[in-house]
Amino acid sequence: MLENSQFLCSTKIVFGKDASLQAGEVLAERNYKKTMIVTDKGIVKAGLLNGIIESITSNGIEYIIFDEVPPNPPSATVVKGIEVFRSNGCDSFVAVGGGSAMDACKTISMMTVNEGDINEYDNGGKTFTKKGPDVITIPTTSGTGSEVTQWAVITDERKNWKSSIGSPLQAPAVALVDPMLTLGLPPAITAATGIDALTHAIEAYTTKAALNGAAPIADILNLEAVRLISANLREAYARGENYEAREKVMLGSTIAGIGFPQVGLGNAHALAHPLGGHYDVPHGVANAILLPYVMKFNLIACPGRFADIALAMGENIEGLSPMEAAEKAVVAVQKLVEDTNIPTLNTFNIKDSDWSILAEDALKDKNSETNPRQTSYQDLLNLFHEANNAGVSEEKKNPIAQTV
Repeated sequence: MLENSQFLCSTKIVFGKDASLQAGEVLAERNYKKTMIVTDKGIVKAGLLNGIIESITSNGIEYIIFDEVPPNPPSATVVKGIEVFRSNGCDSFVAVGGGSAMDACKTISMMTVNEGDINEYDNGGKTFTKKGPDVITIPTTSGTGSEVTQWAVITDERKNWKSSIGSPLQAPAVALVDPMLTLGLPPAITAATGIDALTHAIEAYTTKAALNGAAPIADILNLEAVRLISANLREAYARGENYEAREKVMLGSTIAGIGFPQVGLGNAHALAHPLGGHYDVPHGVANAILLPYVMKFNLIACPGRFADIALAMGENIEGLSPMEAAEKAVVAVQKLVEDTNIPTLNTFNIKDSDWSILAEDALKDKNSETNPRQTSYQDLLNLFHEANNAGVSEEKKNPIAQTV
C-alpha cells in the first residue's frame, strides 16, 4: 500500500425515482434566473425534458434549449454552445442526456470563462484557471458516469482525436440521477451503456494505481459497481420497464463514475477512443467489444484482482488457482456481451490501412499508460485484430501486421 491515498468527489448527488424533477429547486436555491438546457434532439423528441422543464418554470426560472449535441461531440459543438449561452444571457446549465450531452455541457461551461480552444486542454495541455457556471447533470443512460466526473471527452475533428479534458473545476455542481428516465431506453443502448459502466469499474479496479493502493475507497466502489451491473444488466436489457433492474444498473454506473477517476482506466478505453475518433463507433459499443480481449491480455498482471471480479460477477471460484479464477472473469464478461447482443468489431468495416493509425493513437492515449500490464504498439494492434477477427472464418481473417 502507498503511505497516502486520496479520494475526490465534489458533486452533490441526488439519486432515486423522480430526482430529475428537482432541477428547478436546485437552480432556485442557487439564485439562477435563466438556464441553458444542453441535450440532443432525440431526448427532446422522446419527451424526457417535459418534467424537467415544468420543474424549472414552476420555480420562476427561464430556460433555453440547446439540442445540437451529436454522439461523440466535436469541438465545433462546444463553440456553438458558448455562443448560444452568451447571446441568450444565461447564467447556468442543465445537461440532460448521455455522456455526449453531459461532456459537451461541462466543456461549454468551462470555455465561457477560460481562453483558447477546448482541444488545447487535452491531457498534458493547458490548465483551466477559472470555474465555469454551475452545471446540473441529469443522465438518461446508465453508462458514462459523466454526471459525477471532472472529465469530458470531446472530438478534435481536425485530427480525428478524442481529447480527454479534465479538471476538478469541471466537476458538475449537482447530479440528479433518476432511473425513471432510463425506462424507455432501447435494448441496444441499454446494453452498450451498461457494459461501458462495467468497463469503467473493471478497468479502474485493475489499473497500476489501484494495484499500488492509490485509492482503496475506489476499490470498494468499483467492485460493488461490477456486482450491481453484472447482476442486473441482462434484466434491464430484456425487460426495460423493470424499474428495480434499471435502478441497480444506474446506481452501479454512478458508483463507477465516482470510482474510476480516482485511479484511471486501461487499454479498453485506449483502444475505444480512436475507434470513436476515426470511425464514430459509439463509445459504449467499442468498450463492450474490446473489454474481454483486454482483460485476457491483462490477466497475468493481477490475477488476484480478476479473481475478485469473477466472484463479484457471481462466478464460483472455489478450489481454483488465481489464474483459473481470473479466467472466469473473462468468460463472464464475454457471456454478458453475447447475451446482450453487442455487435462485433468487423461490422464497422475498418479499413485494413487504418489499423496501424488506430493502434498508434491508442498508444498515445493516456489510458494505455495506466493499464496494469505494460503495453506496446504491437500489443494494441494485436488486440484490435483479435477483436476484429472474432466470429470471422479462418480464410477471411486479417493477418496481424508485425511491423513496429
